Amino acid sequence: MKQKYFNINASVVNIYSDPDFKSAVVTQGLLGESCEIMDSKDDWFNVNQWDGYSGWIHKHQGIVADKTYDANLTVFEMDGIVTKKNGKTVIRDLTFGNLLNGKPMNGGFSITLPDGEKGWTGTLLGRMTEQPTRKSIIRLARSFMGVPYLWGGKSPHGFDCSGYIQTIYKTFNIELPRDTYQQADHFKESTINMEQAKQADLHFFENDGKITHVALAEENGYFLHAQGWVKEESFDSSAPNFNSDLKNKYACSVSMEPILGT
Repeated sequence: MKQKYFNINASVVNIYSDPDFKSAVVTQGLLGESCEIMDSKDDWFNVNQWDGYSGWIHKHQGIVADKTYDANLTVFEMDGIVTKKNGKTVIRDLTFGNLLNGKPMNGGFSITLPDGEKGWTGTLLGRMTEQPTRKSIIRLARSFMGVPYLWGGKSPHGFDCSGYIQTIYKTFNIELPRDTYQQADHFKESTINMEQAKQADLHFFENDGKITHVALAEENGYFLHAQGWVKEESFDSSAPNFNSDLKNKYACSVSMEPILGT
């Protein structure tokens, strides 16, 4: 049987544990993402995402297709819109990380959405060609400060802790697993201690022996993470933003040198 795809057609959509809006949100998908359809039930599709995560998505949030959406541009602004080509009617909102098929036109971009609808946007779009460095990763991570925490969140509308880390690295074409414990396991051969961590390395924290939280290391004991909202805190008890709870729950750090090369 030929593989079918669910091409997400809204800026951010929830993906659920069961084919029911009342079930738990397990993660999110973004506009332009193409997911493999694994099963269906009533108005729902069970989909498999690029990171191997699976869940249920409602039919109204995308398009069933025989092939993946031909995206060639990424949204690099926190928010934007697509209008009809007359510029008067909004047909889609946009957020950071959305994928679009488009080409330059009239100081912006002519867009074809996953459902074939055509429009125009002046939102900043492009392709990530910059080689990631520790500084560029931190610069991007800091641009999300203040974004609220949202269980399952993967966008500037709301992040959970692992979605925040995954989104940052995915922007630089580095694919990480979705969940915190998966990220820790993925880098288990690169474990270091807190004092060895450089900026853009990862810190992991545990509850009852299980990895439950992740943060992005900065210099001098500071770190960025999504807890309540995306914020900067510190392991240093003399710092005004010291987080004693996380210091007590600290499990390990991992070096990103195998990926970043330095």
